[in-house]
Amino acid sequence: MRFRVYFAAIVAFVSINCMGQIKPSDANAQSSPVMLGKMPVELEVRYAVSALPPHLRDGATIYILDPNRGYALHVQGTNGMTCIVVRSDWQFPKHAFRDDIYWPVCYDAEGSKTLLQDYLYTAELRAHGMESNQAHEEVVKRFGKPSYPNPSRAGVAYMLAPIMRTFGDAKTPEPMTMNLPHYMFYAPNVKNADIGGKSFSEYPFILSMSPGRDDVIILFAGEAEKAKILLDSKDLLADLCSYRDLLCTTDASRMQKPNN
Repeated sequence: MRFRVYFAAIVAFVSINCMGQIKPSDANAQSSPVMLGKMPVELEVRYAVSALPPHLRDGATIYILDPNRGYALHVQGTNGMTCIVVRSDWQFPKHAFRDDIYWPVCYDAEGSKTLLQDYLYTAELRAHGMESNQAHEEVVKRFGKPSYPNPSRAGVAYMLAPIMRTFGDAKTPEPMTMNLPHYMFYAPNVKNADIGGKSFSEYPFILSMSPGRDDVIILFAGEAEKAKILLDSKDLLADLCSYRDLLCTTDASRMQKPNN
């Protein structure tokens, strides 16, 4: 009888621990970060540069992620564009770091010197064991310092990848997979009222993430442009879907927008 009780206790303990390992990270949990899986390098490179228009891809600088160290230079480009696949977003301190965030972005020369650095630094902090709330604090501490300037001019970050997975905003508890290619134009301290913006519409609108540094004007790709991007990226989309189910294109992902 004691053996049965002991065995049942072991089964219960193992089951609880297994459930804890596979359960998605709670939005407010701030324990040790979930370990990131490393993408195959060739797939990560293709995915990263897919954020750019085709004519800019060959000359772009590309960083790839080593989950144990942070981003490392993979290709030194020539046209000022720098591309990464973001896996840890410092912007949402109440969302614990997790292993199902994927959004490729490519910054122009000005954004590469400024806004990109937030994500490179975040990856380094996470590799050293920091959770999202701690990383957020460390990133924000740098703002305003001479060695960590805001963008000095208008510019563009390209997010034309055929698929992405991230949070819609700080309040949504789970990330969303979206076929949502778009452009982001640097617009520090600009508000929707200043430009007549309508949030998450087909017209330009402001996304305020950290006012004074990386507020941006968002412009979604038009339906015809989006359809062409998805068609031209069919091989990449198939490989991403084979890599992880959560990166598969579905009817829902085609219709999804951050505030849906």
